[in-house]
Amino acid sequence: MINDCNRIEELIMPVINAVTLSPLLNNFKIKNDGTKTIVVSKASEIKSLMLKEITVNGKLLDKRYVRFDTNTHKRTVVKPKSTKYSIETGDGDIHFCLGYSDLQPHIACELQNAKKMLSDFNKSIGNSISVTGFLRCMFEHPGFKEKDDVHIFEIHPVRVVNLDGQPRASDVDKPKQDAINTWLKPWDLNKRDKNTNVVHDDKKDTLTFTGMAGMDENYVRVEGTVSQIDLNSNMNKLASFTFDSPDIKHSVDVYCLPETTAERELGQLKNNQKVSLIALRNIDYEQAFHNTYAINLLAISFE
Repeated sequence: MINDCNRIEELIMPVINAVTLSPLLNNFKIKNDGTKTIVVSKASEIKSLMLKEITVNGKLLDKRYVRFDTNTHKRTVVKPKSTKYSIETGDGDIHFCLGYSDLQPHIACELQNAKKMLSDFNKSIGNSISVTGFLRCMFEHPGFKEKDDVHIFEIHPVRVVNLDGQPRASDVDKPKQDAINTWLKPWDLNKRDKNTNVVHDDKKDTLTFTGMAGMDENYVRVEGTVSQIDLNSNMNKLASFTFDSPDIKHSVDVYCLPETTAERELGQLKNNQKVSLIALRNIDYEQAFHNTYAINLLAISFE
């Protein structure tokens, strides 16, 4: 855990209310009539929030899931027997629901290594919450599986949580080992990414994705070489570098959040240095507007 909440908040630009953001991020439809399809509406509004950290004010909702009916295109809120939060066995995170109404879809959020905060989360259900973190797009739980908590956007990783007036900052840490996969196992992500297409409709302001597998990887570990290191991070630009790996077979843009272990470690690396990178996959939203489906990465740590 890191304590400099003020320093992180200095680097955050957009502050949004969940009343505005939740409907925007849930404004997509899915179809599964032979070819899996996702249509994102008001795509340009979301674009302005990508590749940066945002702060969202809202309500900490209890544990729940969203289901999507492909016939009616309506979402339904479903609650488990226990609506208390717990530590996820897969990655060790708290997956929590940020929203504004008990009957409306929420924004999915993930806070890493948060066992010490679990009790406070459950005591604060129903109360106001402010969340700062990275807005990520990935088709990990888009709704093609019956038990998906349907979402393609999430705040992950969460950097600062303000519960009942008490802000707490968190570093971006490695998840449990079982949550980290490679680029080639258990699935060849090169093939999956190649099979996915996207078309931007400027007049309708939509992005239409087709051909995806219906699920995706979260954390990956990949060996490769760093180059074009850019440490000049500020409110409008994250630290970044280019990553080349024989497993990926093409160059990938990688970003580091400010005031994180990954950013500090990047500052110690040299161009053309070989590393083992742990990162989160993220759809390159900018390239989608040019009708290209591509993946960029958010660096978690170097080994």
